[in-house]
Amino acid sequence: MVGELMTLDLLPGPAQVAIQSGRYAANTIVRRLHGDTAERPFRYRDLGTMATVSRFRVIAGVGRVRVPGFPAWLMWLVVHLLALTGFKSRPAVLFNWTVAFLGRGHAQRAITTQQVFADQAVAAQAAVIGTLDPHSPLRNGPLAS
Repeated sequence: MVGELMTLDLLPGPAQVAIQSGRYAANTIVRRLHGDTAERPFRYRDLGTMATVSRFRVIAGVGRVRVPGFPAWLMWLVVHLLALTGFKSRPAVLFNWTVAFLGRGHAQRAITTQQVFADQAVAAQAAVIGTLDPHSPLRNGPLAS
């Protein structure tokens, strides 16, 4: 997320800039720890762009080549699977994506602390005013206490 908010020499905001600049910074630190103090400028290498629009609708571009639709969607899957660290996570992610794709939903739901606090605040306010419906998802849902 930070990579998408950063700005560096008017480069685009996608994660590729953050990934490449992070590698550059790590390599610079390692080199300096080994006594190499030579200045080496950061050089961004444009590896292309991919954007998902919806199911099977992706546009991918590398240089002047543009690939739309299903072939671009397959490219998107492969690129994102290969970008994952560790072999063990790849089959798990592929399984979760398959479940989400076939079920047109998500394999899991993340519940954040903010959602729990918001749920508790709404339930407390409703209890004070006496308006909490007994069939409300706040009373019976996954975040109900």
